[in-house]
Amino acid sequence: MKRVRPWAVIVGTGVLACLALTRYAGAGVPQGAKYAGSKLCIACHKATHAQMVTGWQQSSHSRALWPVEAADDTHKIVADFSQSPPFARDQVAYVLGAGWKQQAYLDKDLKVLPGRWLVKEKRWGPHPATDARSDCLGCHTTGYDPEKAQWKEVAVGCEMCHGPGSVHAGSKDKKGTIVRVEDLDPAHRAMVCGRCHSYGHSSDGRYTFAAGFLPGDDLDKSFQVAAEAPADSINAQYNELRFGGGKHLDSGVVCTSCHDPHLGQPPSLNQQGNALCLQCHAGKLTGPQHSEEILKSAQCTGCHMPNGRHVFTMGGKS
Repeated sequence: MKRVRPWAVIVGTGVLACLALTRYAGAGVPQGAKYAGSKLCIACHKATHAQMVTGWQQSSHSRALWPVEAADDTHKIVADFSQSPPFARDQVAYVLGAGWKQQAYLDKDLKVLPGRWLVKEKRWGPHPATDARSDCLGCHTTGYDPEKAQWKEVAVGCEMCHGPGSVHAGSKDKKGTIVRVEDLDPAHRAMVCGRCHSYGHSSDGRYTFAAGFLPGDDLDKSFQVAAEAPADSINAQYNELRFGGGKHLDSGVVCTSCHDPHLGQPPSLNQQGNALCLQCHAGKLTGPQHSEEILKSAQCTGCHMPNGRHVFTMGGKS
């Protein structure tokens, strides 16, 4: 969940201006398309893209929100309710998150209960008792209508990134009937991820998510991205890339250059370790700090992504 400080939002220049001038180069959501749900997508694509389907089903995206009665081997409440919880377990109606880093909980009225389980620390941490309808559900469900507080599908389904799929499913000519994220120009490709992996608020200030955004849209028309995000924000990767990511974004290196959301559990990297960085930077590194011996024993991210942030510093300083 993302709490917003209005003073932190800056419609700036530099990278922001470059993004605004970048032309969209892929097919958007076709007119009249409606949300069909991931089950319909899977019905066809389990045969044509079996690995992608399996990867998504194992991902945190597929468990971004789930009703407590859906608990099974993959949908688990990870919190220890024997450790003086800030609320009773029987108050939980929905579980917010797969429990990779943390997990929060909603009651039957879609209010966030006042506490979250911190997975690494194995303890309860504070969480404001916010209204999930304006603070969480826009990114933890698919096809969410904030005016009605209704969604097509719990969790982050296929159509969250590829757009409503009814026209695609009902068309014999599939070309141009669904958003292919890889066909978007780099700026708009990053915006598909940035709609949720960011800190800011909707243009009208009512929500902490991009209400009305569809893949292929210009995110800046529906969402104000904060130039600075709180240090404890866990979903500010797009802010970091956009305002502090060095030359990556300008060079067309965006989220999907390194991550594949179809690969399963985070961080879902296309390649492991330094191989991911060296696919672009090999042969361009100088200085003793980049010796072959160092690169075998240390991770590039240790110096260039301090605290795991997507700021890609030159020397480990943000």
